[in-house]
Amino acid sequence: MENKFRVSQILVSKETQKVEKIYAVNVKGEPFDLLEIGVLEHFKIVTKEQIQEKLKQHQIKATFINNGYRTLLTLHSKEDADLYIEHIGPYFNEVLL
Repeated sequence: MENKFRVSQILVSKETQKVEKIYAVNVKGEPFDLLEIGVLEHFKIVTKEQIQEKLKQHQIKATFINNGYRTLLTLHSKEDADLYIEHIGPYFNEVLL
């Protein structure tokens, strides 16, 4: 399946070398963060537990961050980011117009 977004920027922390943001844009050019999985939970596309299972299945190292009503991920490496975009990213197709 072709994604309804393209990745525009991956932000890596200078201190930790972890991926903190994966900015993408939809076909209309509207930006969003692929690591904000709360969006997927809100629209009942996938649960946090299902994402955890997918991360484990594809050996993607990540840390969950609960920030109020938002659930974010930090990925441990650029390689983890590439795997995340490939295996978790397509879930965002369900919420993009």
